[in-house]
Amino acid sequence: MRSHLKALRHNGDFRIVFSYADGLVAELDFGQYVGMEQGPVVEALQDEQFFDQAFVDHGALTWPSGYDVCPDVLRFWCEQGRVCSHEETDAYFLHALPRAEPAGK
Repeated sequence: MRSHLKALRHNGDFRIVFSYADGLVAELDFGQYVGMEQGPVVEALQDEQFFDQAFVDHGALTWPSGYDVCPDVLRFWCEQGRVCSHEETDAYFLHALPRAEPAGK
């Protein structure tokens, strides 16, 4: 089980510093992320005043609009030291999934 997110601190310019119970501290730049995501819930994040309203809810990075980042995805990004692309994030988690045994074995 991964260590839980204890706190976050806004550093301006769409940057957030995350602190975990196991001592990991990482700063992520969400500038490109908020620019490439689409949809009404996500587009609100492009307003830095709204972006800075992010908070931790049950380990997830969350905004008042209801948009959140999965705790496991956030931890992966923090371990990488950057917000990773969808493709890189998906590849990591697809590889991490347990393989199903064929039926009848």
